[in-house]
Amino acid sequence: MPFERLELPGGARCVVTLTFDNFGESFDLLRYGHAGGANADGVYAPRRGVERVLDLLERHEIPATFFVEGWNAHKYSSLAREVVDRGHEIAGHGWMHERWNELDRETEIDLIERATEAITEATGKRPTGWRAPSGLTTRWTIQQLKTMGYDYDSSFGDDDVPYWLQVTSDGDAEIMELPWTWTLDDAPYYAHPGTIHQPSRVIDLWIEEFEAAYEMTGYFMLVCHPRYAGRPSRIRALDRLIEHIKGYDGVWFARCDELATHSAGANTTPHHPAPETHNP
Repeated sequence: MPFERLELPGGARCVVTLTFDNFGESFDLLRYGHAGGANADGVYAPRRGVERVLDLLERHEIPATFFVEGWNAHKYSSLAREVVDRGHEIAGHGWMHERWNELDRETEIDLIERATEAITEATGKRPTGWRAPSGLTTRWTIQQLKTMGYDYDSSFGDDDVPYWLQVTSDGDAEIMELPWTWTLDDAPYYAHPGTIHQPSRVIDLWIEEFEAAYEMTGYFMLVCHPRYAGRPSRIRALDRLIEHIKGYDGVWFARCDELATHSAGANTTPHHPAPETHNP
């Protein structure tokens, strides 16, 4: 299909959305059964990483979206509230970062409801956006999010710009999708021994990605994790990326909810059918 650039406020040329996933040790509890050890580093996020990220964003006076597991929002409610009080968005990211694509429908509904309630209670604001853990969904996820009043999802990686996603193949309801890509996620570069990359090399790659987005699509979605990106050398590298981006004219730093609202009213926002399903 023909590609059209995003229509952005004030004639901006590129929107930049900085997003941060994971907020505590819930993922490690599911994976290991405990929150200790060299690999179970989830507690680094609330202990050090989140505050470093917040300070970086404040220094640059830019907003961001934090995709938070309900379990972590409940445990670290004061930190979640601080995120919101400092001008950022908190959206849903599972209950404990489950293997979401393996859930049955009843379990999925229960976990979305629990995560929604926990975030609302912690922050005083009901989340309007969702990113499935690891971007994995069931065939019912989008329909359930729409039913529960969510405005947007950010789990898919199948376009270069935000788009309207049809909820079911036999209905007219749609939800806004804000796509992302593993190339712009810090986990593949920082998460596992044997795959650790030098932060400066990661930022050089992301600078190339931004420059391509600025030229060709007008949409740059970055996914970072405070447990990784909040480490000293990596937060310095992220600072360099932001400084580079701010050197370009016509950049709009936006939270995901702001972008979703804007895209919903833009004439160039594409419409795509519901994802195909298969029953072997």
